[in-house]
Amino acid sequence: MTDGSARALDRAASRWQRHPRVADALTTLSWVVLTLVPMFTAESADPGIPTRPIGPWGLGLGIAVVAIVATAMMLLRRRNPVLLFVLSLTLPLVLLPLSLDVGAFAVAYAVFAIAVYDRTSRAWIAGAIAYAVTVALSIVHLLTGFGFAPVSRSGSRWDTALAWVAFDLLLLLVALLWGQNAGNRRRYVAALVERARILEHERDQEAQLAALAERSRIARDVHDIVSHSLSVIVRLADGTRAVFDADPDRAREAVGQIGGVARSSLDEMRRVLGVLERPTGQESARSGTGLEDLPRLAEVYRGIGLPVRLELDLGQSEHDAGSGAADAHEVPAGLQMTVFRVVQESLTNALRHADAPTRVQVDVRVAVDAVHAEIRDDGATAAAPADRVGRGLLGMRERAALYGGALDAGPDTAGGWAVRLVLPRSGA
Repeated sequence: MTDGSARALDRAASRWQRHPRVADALTTLSWVVLTLVPMFTAESADPGIPTRPIGPWGLGLGIAVVAIVATAMMLLRRRNPVLLFVLSLTLPLVLLPLSLDVGAFAVAYAVFAIAVYDRTSRAWIAGAIAYAVTVALSIVHLLTGFGFAPVSRSGSRWDTALAWVAFDLLLLLVALLWGQNAGNRRRYVAALVERARILEHERDQEAQLAALAERSRIARDVHDIVSHSLSVIVRLADGTRAVFDADPDRAREAVGQIGGVARSSLDEMRRVLGVLERPTGQESARSGTGLEDLPRLAEVYRGIGLPVRLELDLGQSEHDAGSGAADAHEVPAGLQMTVFRVVQESLTNALRHADAPTRVQVDVRVAVDAVHAEIRDDGATAAAPADRVGRGLLGMRERAALYGGALDAGPDTAGGWAVRLVLPRSGA
């Protein structure tokens, strides 16, 4: 079959699938024509072949059986083809004393419907049952002459029995093979449609999960920005009030720092919320939250009285090892931001909870396989240790887990509090 013929058949099949009732009506009409025409012409088809007179009552009974089977075919062909097969096999048996056979084509239509709309295995079972009934009736005809009208001038029972056995076998095989082919194609298309529906559902679920993950990320960023900026602003405001009368110059400097921290926080907030308006959902390459921004962050906290000491080892690239050039740009931006936020949250916690720390040590080291960060303070914890385990610590752990890393936070063995972060570079 050529591609053009295949496409024409596909178009025709899809057209009938859009109008199932019309297809069922035409199928039923074709069976009625194939059944009623031989019934009305049975006595006059060939004068040389002996027949039994049907009579008006027999003809009326035959029409009634045809009407019942046709109605069942119209209603059950798609919904319950097995029931249609049972009716097509049993109802025509009442016409056998009149030598009228209206069940051969009806059974074939039912077997075809089972193969298309039910299961292929059931269609073959139904075909075997129908053929067994034909063989049994042929044996009865051979022994008694009952059931089938003669097919030859001699009226031989053998000729009639063999003709019906061969005819039904051929008819059932055509119905089975044709129905199996059409049913397999229909089930294949249904499987494709179902797979498309499942993929669409999974795509929607992935979109929802991505939206939830994005909301969680933005919530963490907003928490870090607001927590950091407000903590610094509150500490600067308290210091400004304390020295306002005694040292106006320091008070003015502190007020300027408050404005700088506020403006910086606003810029970060705009950058975080601006991701929602970008189609790609990606941050800009230079977000102000990289490893090279850690000295600026440490300087802010030193300016409000927290004794921060920063040790930053960014490593060296092989071709720039002689010049001492740092290779922080080789660390993915997401990984750098995670380290920055963990350091920022740890310094904010030290500012809030550590009582009179004399040293806050921040060590960040970029290795070949991982980025290590450790933040330790020696101040006595002003509040209970459990108070440090809040939303900020959960956010830090979520950030670390996002890149396959690990974060450990708790009281340090030497006193104070320690936060240790390890982020594998392969996790990015």
